[in-house]
Amino acid sequence: MSFEEIKFRTTDGTELHARVYPAAKPGPGPGVVICPGLKCVLSMMNLPACASALQKNDINVLLYEPRGIGSSGGSPRSDIDPPQCVADMSDALTHLMTLPTVDPTQAGLLGFSFGGTVALTAASVDPRCRFVVAAAPVTDLDFSSPAQRTRVLRKCAQDRESQVMGNAAFTLPLVNARGENAAGFGHGVNAEVYARLVKGGREIAPGHENRITLMSYYKLAMWTPWPLWKHLGTGVGGDASSGLRGALFIVPEDDTMSYPAMQRKYYEELDGGPGFYKSKLEVEGVGHEDLFTGQCLDRVVAGIVGFIQQVSSSSL
Repeated sequence: MSFEEIKFRTTDGTELHARVYPAAKPGPGPGVVICPGLKCVLSMMNLPACASALQKNDINVLLYEPRGIGSSGGSPRSDIDPPQCVADMSDALTHLMTLPTVDPTQAGLLGFSFGGTVALTAASVDPRCRFVVAAAPVTDLDFSSPAQRTRVLRKCAQDRESQVMGNAAFTLPLVNARGENAAGFGHGVNAEVYARLVKGGREIAPGHENRITLMSYYKLAMWTPWPLWKHLGTGVGGDASSGLRGALFIVPEDDTMSYPAMQRKYYEELDGGPGFYKSKLEVEGVGHEDLFTGQCLDRVVAGIVGFIQQVSSSSL
């Protein structure tokens, strides 16, 4: 199936790179924005294969690269600003809804990993969103220890002072030669795989730069989006029929980067009000980064397609 390379503008004029996969079936129909994970270009984690599979199932897809990453615009480069990520995903939804093959009343969001957290948060504050799919959403944003958190934030304070003096934002490797996050942020990365890539001087993915601004960790440390998720689906007067109609959580059973128990906890806490449809797909024997690969892909896509068809039906 075919796709088109495009650029779309955000509200501040920044151009973000995306691929549009028009649905195989002619006429306006469902559409979904896909956001990759933290510091990921759009080609990572087999997301293009997911987009193509959804396209074959008559779902339009806009898969984009976040601000400051890959071919997308934005400065400073490799900077992660979570509220800005949420705003940019809403702007991606704006573009999706203008496509002639998309029915704006059947447009939603899908995010993987950190992108799943962004998608849930965007859906909490953007009433245009009809549905949201969170695939292995990150459910804690913290460092390996309180002491490491303090060390990194002290460095962030020094970087702020440096930038006030006119210096560029300080950057560091996202992943070090041991295959670990260089700032001690998060957990569960496949260190062996990433160590081989970094030591060999190879790209993690085409167009991916193994750098991140130090201030990204400052911004991540003070972002606590989870309380917003209680607003998912409440709509006007608490009725989901006037806003978000459903949420799908996809939980990899062997996820070590976002603990499955926490993903299930946030799923169970969703209420949404009358008319809200929530669903959870548990994928056995699969880790965080394998969710859209191999034999898992068909099952995950089937779950997404069935969910979108359910929330797009007039009988819900």
